[in-house]
Amino acid sequence: MTDNEGSNGKEARSSDADVDLSQLALEEIRLRYQEESDRRTSVESKIGTVLTVDAIIVSVVSIFSSQNMMHYAAMAVALISVFNGIRALWVRDYHSPGLDIEDYLQYIDDPPKPIRRELVKSYLTVITGNEEADDPEMFFKGNKTRNDEKLEKLDQCLKLTAVSLTLVILHPVPGMI
Repeated sequence: MTDNEGSNGKEARSSDADVDLSQLALEEIRLRYQEESDRRTSVESKIGTVLTVDAIIVSVVSIFSSQNMMHYAAMAVALISVFNGIRALWVRDYHSPGLDIEDYLQYIDDPPKPIRRELVKSYLTVITGNEEADDPEMFFKGNKTRNDEKLEKLDQCLKLTAVSLTLVILHPVPGMI
């Protein structure tokens, strides 16, 4: 083994030792939190689009004076979809990691690793919730669970909107023939 090989091995080991795993973990969990936040925005945007389609269905069908049971059924299904979508958008109790803004001053004099550990725990709890807690006062749904529930509502809205559109298409308005 030459001197160069020996020194390269030492350099590789020392650069591995320079990696701060607590900082790496914190960065990774922040990315996960941001993914859930982006997921929330995406689902809410899609629900908004479905609500717009439902409103168009109800508006167009209600314009025609010769409505029949199929049209009323299409409007009713679209309105149920709207109700479902609004209920999904009503959820506002998303959680934020960390302390209240006033409490961050306590971190100034603390060493960074314990602070990072507490922040990682806080991010994890916010994302996954405290759904395993035995104490009902400690129980809360995490942001991931909230997003999953919104995604289920979006799926229901899409199916209801498809049924409503199908009812409109299956029975065309007599004036349009």
